Amino acid sequence: MECGRMEVETYLRDMPEFNTARLTLRKLAFSDLEDVFSFCSNPNVARPMTWEVNESIDATEEFLNMVITGYGKGESGEWAIEWNETGQVIGVAAFIDWSNKHKCVELGYFLSEEYWGKGIATEALQELVRYGFNELYLNRIEGRSDTDNFGSQKVMKKLGMNYEGTLRKNEFIKGEFRDTEVYSILESEY
Repeated sequence: MECGRMEVETYLRDMPEFNTARLTLRKLAFSDLEDVFSFCSNPNVARPMTWEVNESIDATEEFLNMVITGYGKGESGEWAIEWNETGQVIGVAAFIDWSNKHKCVELGYFLSEEYWGKGIATEALQELVRYGFNELYLNRIEGRSDTDNFGSQKVMKKLGMNYEGTLRKNEFIKGEFRDTEVYSILESEY
C-alpha cells in the first residue's frame, strides 16, 4: 500500500490509541486543559520549542482548540501522553510535518519537566515510529532539535536515528536564529 496525503489524513482523522507499560497515547481533549497548561506554562519546557510559554490558560485552550479542530480535517497529528498510573497528561507526541510524496514524517514532542530523563519520550515515540513504518508505510522518519537540546538528541539516538547534520541558523525562534540538528531513520534501517 502506498501512503498518500489523503491516506495520511484518513489515518490522522481516525488516530489510533497506543498503550505501553507506562503510557497511553491518545487524542488530546478539552478535559486535558489543566494538565497541558501545567507543563506548557513551564519556561524550561517552552525554551527549546517554537511556541512561547503559556502565560495564561487561554493560550493552552487556544492550542487545544486548534489541535482538536484539526483532528476532524486530518490536519492534527498530536497525541496526548497520558501516565497510566494517574491518568494525568504529562506531554504531547506528534507528527508535526509530513510529506506524502516523499513518504516522510517529522516527529516532535514535549514533556512535563518532572518526567524528563525517565525514558518516557523514547517509549512514546517508539510507538509512533512503529506506526509510521508498519501502518503508514513511510520511507523516512526524522527528528530535529536545537544543538544544545541534548535530551532530545539522546531520545532520537535511542530511537535508532542517525545524525545527518546541522542546519546553521535556519530558524528564527524567540528573537534569535538557532542551529538545528537533524536525525533520521529509514524504513530499511528499522
